Amino acid sequence: MGVPLLSSPTLLRLFLFSLITLCLIPQHALASITRHYKFDIKHQNVTRLCHTKSIVTVNGQFPGPRIVAREGDHVLIKVVNHVQNNISIHWHGIRQLRSGWADGPAYVTQCPIQKGNNYVYNFTITGQRGTLFWHAHISWLRSTVYGPLIILPKRGVPYPFAKPYKEVPIIFGEWWNVDTEAIISQALQTGGGPNVSNAYTINGLPGPLYNCSVKDTFKLKVQSGKTYLLRLINAALNDELFFSIANHTLKVVEADAIYVKPFETNTILIAPGQTTNVLLKTKANFPNATFFMTARPYATGLGTFDNSTVAAILEYESPSKTLHSTLPMKKLPLFKPFMPALNDTSFATKFSNKLRSLANAQFPANVPQKVDKHFFFTIGLGTNPCSNSNQTCQGPNGTMFAASVNNVSFAMPTTALLQAHFTGQSNGVYSPYFPSSPLIPFNYTGTPPNNTMVGNGTKLMVLPFNTSVELVIQDTSILGVESHPLHLHGFNFFVVGQGFGNFDRNKDPANFNLVDPIERNTVGVPSGGWVAIRFLADNPGVWFMHCHLEIHTSWGLKMAWLVLDGKLPNQKLLPPPADLPTSSPFLRLFLFSFVMCLMHQHALAGITKHYKFEIKQQKVTRLCHTKSIVTVNGQFPGPKIIAREGDQLLIKVVNHVQNNISIHWHGIRQLQSGWADGPAYVTQCPIQTGNSYVYNFTITGQRGTLFWHAHISWLRSTVYGPLIILPKHSVPYPFTKPYKEVPIIFGEWWNADPEAIISQALQTGGGPNVSDAYTINGFPGPLYNCSAKDAFKLKVQPGKTYLLRLINAALNDELFFSIANHTLKVVEADAIYVKPFETRTILIAPGQTTNVLLKTKPNFPNATFFMTARPFVTGQGTFDNTTVAGILEYDSPSKTKTLNTKRLPLLKPNLPALNDTSFATKFANKLRSLNTPQFPANVPQKVDKHFFFTIGLGTNPCSQNNQRCQGPNGTMFAASVNNISFAMPNTALLQSHFSGQSSGVYTPDFPTNPITPFNYTGPPPNDTMVSNGTKLMVLPFNSRVELVMQDTSILGAESHPLHLHGFNFFVVGQGFGNFDPNKDPKKFNLVDPVERNTVGVPSGGWVAIRFLADNPGVWFMHCHLEIHTSWGLKMGWVVLDGKLPNQKLLPPPADLPKC
Repeated sequence: MGVPLLSSPTLLRLFLFSLITLCLIPQHALASITRHYKFDIKHQNVTRLCHTKSIVTVNGQFPGPRIVAREGDHVLIKVVNHVQNNISIHWHGIRQLRSGWADGPAYVTQCPIQKGNNYVYNFTITGQRGTLFWHAHISWLRSTVYGPLIILPKRGVPYPFAKPYKEVPIIFGEWWNVDTEAIISQALQTGGGPNVSNAYTINGLPGPLYNCSVKDTFKLKVQSGKTYLLRLINAALNDELFFSIANHTLKVVEADAIYVKPFETNTILIAPGQTTNVLLKTKANFPNATFFMTARPYATGLGTFDNSTVAAILEYESPSKTLHSTLPMKKLPLFKPFMPALNDTSFATKFSNKLRSLANAQFPANVPQKVDKHFFFTIGLGTNPCSNSNQTCQGPNGTMFAASVNNVSFAMPTTALLQAHFTGQSNGVYSPYFPSSPLIPFNYTGTPPNNTMVGNGTKLMVLPFNTSVELVIQDTSILGVESHPLHLHGFNFFVVGQGFGNFDRNKDPANFNLVDPIERNTVGVPSGGWVAIRFLADNPGVWFMHCHLEIHTSWGLKMAWLVLDGKLPNQKLLPPPADLPTSSPFLRLFLFSFVMCLMHQHALAGITKHYKFEIKQQKVTRLCHTKSIVTVNGQFPGPKIIAREGDQLLIKVVNHVQNNISIHWHGIRQLQSGWADGPAYVTQCPIQTGNSYVYNFTITGQRGTLFWHAHISWLRSTVYGPLIILPKHSVPYPFTKPYKEVPIIFGEWWNADPEAIISQALQTGGGPNVSDAYTINGFPGPLYNCSAKDAFKLKVQPGKTYLLRLINAALNDELFFSIANHTLKVVEADAIYVKPFETRTILIAPGQTTNVLLKTKPNFPNATFFMTARPFVTGQGTFDNTTVAGILEYDSPSKTKTLNTKRLPLLKPNLPALNDTSFATKFANKLRSLNTPQFPANVPQKVDKHFFFTIGLGTNPCSQNNQRCQGPNGTMFAASVNNISFAMPNTALLQSHFSGQSSGVYTPDFPTNPITPFNYTGPPPNDTMVSNGTKLMVLPFNSRVELVMQDTSILGAESHPLHLHGFNFFVVGQGFGNFDPNKDPKKFNLVDPVERNTVGVPSGGWVAIRFLADNPGVWFMHCHLEIHTSWGLKMGWVVLDGKLPNQKLLPPPADLPKC
């Protein structure tokens, strides 16, 4: 961690205090990081049981490498396939919130990775900590391709039990002397059961109870009187296992990465797909013995199984070298544990009943108390008839073994289900008609029916977003009762009940545990019984559910849930990544996959776009004045960013200048990515000289014209540029497609340094010097001195339609804009489509964008036309009373240019008067949302929180070293919201909020109304002084907010363009004079109000907005007249986390700048 040198002398104590409290502790303790792993899928010769074979591995390791991360970390794992087998990797138990493309099951969420190809699994660990694991998820490759996935708590967050001395993963597996792919292939071909494994393993080693394996034994060496955390993982393919350590007690503290109420036991039961953390307290003194740690199967079915035992050795370190030399470990007695019987269902039941969630304030059990959808699924074995090529099979009565859910044996598709769903190309891939209960009820655990045949199909169960689900899973006796460990991808669920026999819907729910049931991702359905689970379908995508006995999955005991998108942007499945695997080995399937998986990716999916912003000085000449300005990449204005809705943007900003810098992506919602919003000391500390920061965000549910700009001091006077968001591929505009699109960005130019100007103004307390010119695309144009050549020219063809993307990046002035002798059709405001209307003049405030269609004249007009902009002025202060002009020039009708365009008449537009409030009001009232089914206006109809904010100018007393200031009556100019002039902190507000270190940074007590009401637009009060403070307004997640902003006449009424970060809002009403809470709301437009991110509060009037606080974080709101912001007309909203994982602020990135 680098700490910048102090630029001026300061006390050592203050330096140390700042270093420890502001920089080092919160960052190291709380920030998440991005972790990179690389998995090379390769063959490796491995010897077990004196048999050597080539197995598929990750990085040549068996078991595979351990992944270690912390809650909140971002994990990127590049998987490169070097073997002939197709491969995919599942991150078992990771919720994959909105990142279903990274879940891994082949042909469910992705096509497999073929030889020579690679794929980056990209996901964030949200709200999870504990032991999980990863494994291959195609065919039986997970027999050798698996490893631990350890999620540590956030730094500084303790376990809810005593900190262990050491942590040890113990992963159970199975070993076959022959190729497991050949085994399952033969079984599926003959219809019979597969050959069972030759051994079980602990951490890849079979141990001394197997032939030729004494040296292949895992040894756990421990010290006396210590506590060890054993992270137990069952990665075996086909067997539930009992596990015990001789003469030792285990304390269970976690199951499937969920903390549980601790309990002690001598034996653990763990099914394939399950994990269990236990505390092992070693004996107080050296025991003069060693101890077997053994595992053997729990068997309930009628089929054959591997009836063997794997053993490892628990070995104590001797207390002294002398004892070790006189008593070798080999001569110490070796104790064996007592294990339950192979079919001890009584023990299994008692063990599972002991598992309970902690259900405390820190780790609550959010059990759905109400149920929207009830489902009843039968599971078990069955049969299929022999295929035509194999008339006599090795299954029951010459059939082929099968398995099913609700008698549907799942047929795997050849195209990934998630991609088929996302692209809307499900026809021929799957049907959304999975039965919610058995089509033909029967006595499920009684005498089996004569007909054991199953149905076959690829059927999915469809769930609306946020559906609360209750699912009862019933074992059946069709080919014998058996325990089935069911694993659900993408969710945890609560095991609210279980029992034996047939589920009784009238009696059994009365015994459900809805207080502290165990929360899992894999549950054992009791042999000859049932289990009931509940979960909230809060994760859009396609999610696999299957038996984790691999042979049952191979036979068809699997299905999938399709969870639809929610209404809010953060409730929608993100587009697939660009490197998502798209093909399989066969040419026909390759071509089909190419069309289905590749074409639709390009057509519909978002991609990741990378930009690099080098902040550097550049000499620029305007108005015959040359000066060095701060730029991005040496460009003025800065580079154009172009993306599509759904794209992910990674913009690396490198600061090469002396000024601190931060960049704001004006109008981007930043859903759950508030760390990328950009305002200095609000969501980030600025980027200091020589440092860099990657702004990382996804454009969700937005398309249109926005812009980016510096967001510190007045640097945005030169550091700005367009941000163009195109619709998704193949999604048209809701208006005629334009012939060409042209960004037109308005700015201001000072011959002097704007940083010196604002510094002097804040020091003297007076108003700043106004700009020397306005600009269009960086050029002042011919109406200014020495600027005839510095004019923007728009060359057009007759009879064409142009989309002009207008952006007001000026610092301090609202602008009228018009093109002589041409009409403009307004189609969008602030990246929101509006009901089109025609106008000769546009009003656009700083921070606003407006898209207009310009229909050129049908024939060459024998003229050129000024495009001019000049200020709309309502305040009493000085302003830049000049006009900027660009030129609209038609291409001549022929190559023979007999007519010199310089000699054509140049027509000028008629602009409204400088203070034409009537035009401004009429223009604003014409703006209406489209409000169509495709582009609805989701106006909050009910309000949870009402706020009334006064805004305007005021004064502060002179500082002690400047007794006479240049503001009104010798004071200093100030500005405020509810009479509070916002004092910027020197620590980022968002980081203070996230780390819980807000004391001394801000207070959460911003007033909801003016503390002292007055006649806001009447005669100004005598006392013009403001209060000063760093106060924030706190909102619960999903609050529906109505905010009325009232201009005041304290130092003269004035229009204020208010910009809200992180949200769009609906402008439901506006008027002049004082807002009347009894009369004015009756006139609110709750049907099709315009939706914006920046709104002009009328001079001497008010505006009412509504928005949904659905984005957790700290969000700035301020006047976009930069001088008013500098004077304090700003405040911040804290939106708290919601209850669901996708409603919580993600942790900060590792490269977040430090103060």
